Amino acid sequence: MTALISLIGIAVFALIIYLTLELVPAAPTGRLDEILTPAEGTPLTGWRKSLSSLDKPVSKWTPAGFLRKTHADLYWAHMGDSWNDWNEVQFTSLRMALAVAGFGAAMVITGQPVFAVVGGLIGFQYPAISMGGVARRYRRQFIAQLPEYVQLVSAQMSANVSMEEALRRTSQAQSLIGKWIRGVLQMSQGRDLIEQLQREAQESHLPELIGMSVQLEFIRRGTAQQELMGQLATSIAADYIGTAEQRAEKVGSELVIPMVIFYFLPFMVTLLVVIGWPIVQNLGGI
Repeated sequence: MTALISLIGIAVFALIIYLTLELVPAAPTGRLDEILTPAEGTPLTGWRKSLSSLDKPVSKWTPAGFLRKTHADLYWAHMGDSWNDWNEVQFTSLRMALAVAGFGAAMVITGQPVFAVVGGLIGFQYPAISMGGVARRYRRQFIAQLPEYVQLVSAQMSANVSMEEALRRTSQAQSLIGKWIRGVLQMSQGRDLIEQLQREAQESHLPELIGMSVQLEFIRRGTAQQELMGQLATSIAADYIGTAEQRAEKVGSELVIPMVIFYFLPFMVTLLVVIGWPIVQNLGGI
């Protein structure tokens, strides 16, 4: 059985090599070319260089929705200066490689297919859990800072400052959203600032940010811009408070399972061992 599993593993590895070298086009074009080509000709290094041969088959066979989800998480991980320069294809290649490594290591250590599958799943999921935790933390931080930032822009516009100028002034704020706005300003050189902001909002896949960018476009086209910006600030603050209250109501129910796992379950296991072990010994002596 072990020999058969080893042969299957070797065959799968050989199939991956074959697909990489023979069936995948040598030169990607269009969006794939943008994904696989480092910015400004920077050479790949480290893991990205070692796994670059997997990028083409991964980009071809991985579902688009899976890559979009990874892209959204990496966007926010980059905001926290984590996983810098990685894109969704390279990150998925890393997950695939770790899955194979986890499967092989568990198979060598245990010799059991079930444990090998578990090792593969751990190798596949660990990078996503690590990166996803960072992305989730910065998403929440960004959403928490958004109401205050919009109120700051509204206050600037109340002093008869244009929306674009207000965004430039408030970009100096030492906050996550200030950092985000500074990046938008750098990319908008020679372009329309609000349109660039909308493009970046779409890249972020954050509903709150996308909604704000759309509202800013409507405000810019309106006549009473100061009043409309004040209403937007009030609306965003109210939405955030409502979401925070809903999240607070769910905290109690979400803590039930961790409490059972970390408190009640160990107590029950200890109790069963203390009471059950003598009974098992007595039964064995009969």
